[in-house]
Amino acid sequence: MLRILGLSTVTFNDIVERISITILNTFVFYLISNALKLHSFFYFEEGVVIILSALLPYILAPAITLLYVISYNFSGIILGQTNTVTPSTIETFVIMLILLFVIPILVEVKFTSLQGFLTSESLLGVFISPFLVATGISEKGRDPKSNVVSAVPVLYFLVLKAVENYTGLLSDPVSLVYPITGFILLVVASILFARGSMLSVLGVIPLYPGIALALGYGFVSLNTVIASVLGLLVNALPATLNHLRSSSQAKSVIQKEKNEVISQVEQKIMLINNIKGGSANLPVELITVLSEMESQLKAEMAKMNSCSTSECIAEAYRNFQDVSNNVDKSLNDAIFKIVIDYNNVVTGIRKLGVNTEEIQIPPSLRLTEQDVNTIVRILNTIDRNVYLTTSRINQIVEGLEKTLGGKYTRLLVTDFKSLEKVSQVIGDETIRRSAEECLSMQADAVRELKMSPFYDEKIALSRKLNQVIIETFSMDKLSQIVGLSNENVNLLKKYFEYLSSRKDELRKIGLPESKEYAKVIEDLTFTVNGNLPTCEIVRRVYSFISVINDIDEIVADFQSVSALFQLLEGLRDVIVTKVTEEGCISLDEVGIDTKYGRFVVSWLKGMGINAILKENSVCAER
Repeated sequence: MLRILGLSTVTFNDIVERISITILNTFVFYLISNALKLHSFFYFEEGVVIILSALLPYILAPAITLLYVISYNFSGIILGQTNTVTPSTIETFVIMLILLFVIPILVEVKFTSLQGFLTSESLLGVFISPFLVATGISEKGRDPKSNVVSAVPVLYFLVLKAVENYTGLLSDPVSLVYPITGFILLVVASILFARGSMLSVLGVIPLYPGIALALGYGFVSLNTVIASVLGLLVNALPATLNHLRSSSQAKSVIQKEKNEVISQVEQKIMLINNIKGGSANLPVELITVLSEMESQLKAEMAKMNSCSTSECIAEAYRNFQDVSNNVDKSLNDAIFKIVIDYNNVVTGIRKLGVNTEEIQIPPSLRLTEQDVNTIVRILNTIDRNVYLTTSRINQIVEGLEKTLGGKYTRLLVTDFKSLEKVSQVIGDETIRRSAEECLSMQADAVRELKMSPFYDEKIALSRKLNQVIIETFSMDKLSQIVGLSNENVNLLKKYFEYLSSRKDELRKIGLPESKEYAKVIEDLTFTVNGNLPTCEIVRRVYSFISVINDIDEIVADFQSVSALFQLLEGLRDVIVTKVTEEGCISLDEVGIDTKYGRFVVSWLKGMGINAILKENSVCAER
């Protein structure tokens, strides 16, 4: 019902039928209006017919055809011109009703098609109506029975002629051969036109002679030519459109398949670039593997782009899967080797005392987003560990330069394999010997210096130095040597700062060496605050250790030493006489503790008397 009302989905055949029926109804109504003398409102009526035919072709086509059959046979009775109906009129009416109305209405009801009315009305109309005689039987995609039955109205002229001239046909039956042959050719054409393939256009071959013979138009008639051409177009256009649509859909499907595979290839290439960008110092062998992988994938993508058939795409996709599997294996092998090599390097430098994090061997890896993230994390971990290790080693090298003096080669790293160069630093015999000597000297200096005001700090530092001395030589030991050297110099700075603050007191004592002591303090204070290597600073301090310890003792016991020199000045004559005349003077005799005996000797030397300390006495040196 919806289709009859023109409300369903419209196909190409529906459009052809709707347009053709509208044209034919217009011309047939013209004949009806002439037969029934409907001239007063002809243009209005014609307009109504056109509109209704376009909107309701399934109703207007049978209505107009039936109206024509009635008006053609009974216009005289309808107009009141006659009251009789002849047998010939009844015969004609029956023939027309059956072939031009009943057959088409059966086609409409059975096949929901106006094909039959297209044939019947094109036989009735005037002007260009005959041009449309083949449109009904040439529709593509119809049931073949619909096309065949739609050709039956063509028999209208043959049957009418046979009824009207029955005796003539009996005397000349050959005259029926051409119309019958033409009808048979039209039936054959209608069957060929119903085919679903492009071969349906071959129906035009029997169509052309069929029209010429069945309708008597002749082979060179304009009606025959145009009707055949229109029939061909009605059949060929949907076939062509279907072919183009199918071709377009096929191309679309092929392009979609190509795009899907190309998208997979591009995704793989993007993941490779993610790996390349995931580390600033990719190992050379990994760069080579990644480049080869990218080249293989790009080659497969080029092959895919050149494909124009599904078979080619399928083959290219199979090749891509093989390449993808090879790429996965190459990537997994490369990362596995990198992790193994890195861990071997870490094991090697650990023996040298450089502690660096190992990396756990990952499970089997493929070129997927998740595994690429794992690979990037591995590479970043290696980069971070290499950077931290390199920075630490170079910091130690810089510290050794400040500690030992001289210039040493920094560790230049391009990838983790360069960490093996650590042995060049730790294995340098010059560095090792100088560091051990410096450490030993510092231990001796700290142990022998009294450092009375900083005794606890001195003991703690001495223990650290002695502990490091017995350790196996390693990068950690070098680091500790640098650290302890700095700690030692910082303690010496505090110590000499303290001694410098006691110089004035030292000068007030009558000790002849006071000026010399003050000068030593000034020089060494300048030294420990200078830019000399720390070992050189300790060495210079160590060379004055006896003087420093004397100063330390004087400063630490300043009140007693000051009182001693006052006592010596008070006993000058007694002491000088005893020493010069008797040769010795007992310290107990003058009430002086033996530990201050060296100060008595120094006091005498200051007066030009060479003396020495013998046990508990001070004697003149002979």
